[in-house]
Amino acid sequence: MKKINIKPHHILLVAALLTAGACNNSGSSTTSTTDSSSTVSARMDTAMKDVKQGAENAANDVKNAIDGNPDSNFVVKATVANMEELKVLQAGWDNGTDKELKAHAKMMIADHKKLGAKVKDYSGKKSYTLPDNDGGKGDDDLTALNKNTKGKDWDKAWVDKMVDGHNDAISLFEKYQDKVKDPDLKSMITDALPTLHSHLDMMKQLQDKMGK
Repeated sequence: MKKINIKPHHILLVAALLTAGACNNSGSSTTSTTDSSSTVSARMDTAMKDVKQGAENAANDVKNAIDGNPDSNFVVKATVANMEELKVLQAGWDNGTDKELKAHAKMMIADHKKLGAKVKDYSGKKSYTLPDNDGGKGDDDLTALNKNTKGKDWDKAWVDKMVDGHNDAISLFEKYQDKVKDPDLKSMITDALPTLHSHLDMMKQLQDKMGK
């Protein structure tokens, strides 16, 4: 058998080639891992954007459905207005000093509670979601009423607020009287308007007695 004569420089050359190969393989692995991480990150970013866009689309669909449906739009607005009115009415009963004012407040509280119950019952049958508060409007009204007023001055300010509030309520009901589509809701609005006008007339008469 022929003897192979391996020179020292041959050994060094082979070692150098093996080392270079190992370095190249290590670099490829690192590059592959980096590329993989970047791909996963990009996919996650895309997925998150898709989820966010989907949520925004769903919210817009709900808003458009409400805005495009005068029936649901009305019951939401009427509910908020009624809750605000009830807070101010209750304050009249609790804090008013004029006997006629307190009597009117008590009577109107009963009427507005009945109206609120009718709207709530109707909305439940139609699967409309109603707000559970007035967004702080009633509290803002009371803050304004209680600022620098008491006794007869408070009574007068309360009556003025009731006149404004019932004017706004009548405008809201009359605006939607011809807009709503459901005959039952249209009838509810028609039935409620005489009561609201009656309240407004009482408050105007009381306002005249107290002096505008």
